[in-house]
Amino acid sequence: MSILGIATPTLTSSTSTTASDTASLSSNYEMFMTLLVTQMQNQDPLNPTDTATFTSQLVQYSAVEQQIKSNAYLADLKALATTQNASNLVSYVGKTVEAEGKTVTFDGTEAAAWNFDSSAKSSAATITITNSDGKTVYTTTKALATGSNTFNWDGTTTAGGTAPAGDYTIKVAGTDASGNAVTITTALTGVVSAIDFSGTTPLLTIDGQTISAWKVTTVSGGS
Repeated sequence: MSILGIATPTLTSSTSTTASDTASLSSNYEMFMTLLVTQMQNQDPLNPTDTATFTSQLVQYSAVEQQIKSNAYLADLKALATTQNASNLVSYVGKTVEAEGKTVTFDGTEAAAWNFDSSAKSSAATITITNSDGKTVYTTTKALATGSNTFNWDGTTTAGGTAPAGDYTIKVAGTDASGNAVTITTALTGVVSAIDFSGTTPLLTIDGQTISAWKVTTVSGGS
């Protein structure tokens, strides 16, 4: 199934922000009430404050009180939405997903795999793989078909050795029959083994690689 652009408030950030806002409003409300009582106690008996002014102030204080309650309700709704989205994401564990991304983790044994779409055919596109330091470790050419393409890398370097385990990034560049550069959209595919909710964005672990849950584009039923 296709995963559209989903956004969700994080439980930690939304709750703490709402709590801070509510505390601020509560403080203001208490201050307003103190000022109102003080004003009533110290007004000039010969020139009392206009009742319309008192009414206007009471309306303003009432509005602040309602805003405090609204913030509390919004906090509950945000927490509920976050919990529901978290429950949905948990179902990704054990599923094969495809996500936007150019970097994958090579474990030193199993081949690293990238999926990418090409806007047009390219008879000899250049594929470059770089390590986490940005250094090129492998370069080759590959004919691309229009649409979906796959590239597997077993860790062999251009020099003939074997690259160590680590994160590697792919770059694909090619031209069509007219010599115009084709557009390449790169993705990574793998089985979700864990989900981390501790940060501001849920993170999926896919074959050792951590990516944002919001980068997932497709989810398939099995591993």
